[in-house]
Amino acid sequence: MKGLVELMNYEIYEFCMLNKSIGKVEFYKKQNYSGFTGLYFKDDTTFFAIYPTENGPIAYYKAKEYEINPNLTISLMKSGKNRKFCIKEYNIEIDYIESPYIGFDCWSGEIDVDLFFMIAETYTNQDFYEQYTLK
Repeated sequence: MKGLVELMNYEIYEFCMLNKSIGKVEFYKKQNYSGFTGLYFKDDTTFFAIYPTENGPIAYYKAKEYEINPNLTISLMKSGKNRKFCIKEYNIEIDYIESPYIGFDCWSGEIDVDLFFMIAETYTNQDFYEQYTLK
């Protein structure tokens, strides 16, 4: 299973298996492996994932892996239903539209919490790194 990562899209409760070595993604409705999986976002043009490793969280975008650490500049800009997620140091900019399946985070005061919001709000917290580090 080296090079394979199971991911979940919690907005639509869909799973996928990412083969990092060839960039292939297979989607399915039922989780195949127990335990924590990484998370992903997809739309017509974008596939983005974040998953735990022994060295901490890794983002996967355009067939490349990027280390996530608290020294990065990560932001999420909102304009109506349009969103832009950015990781400045990696020149990552993802434009997307607010999901109709957005979850509610009772701790944040926000009602449109999605994967990108979660990353932008928590990437500087130690709890985030503990959750995304395999032991």
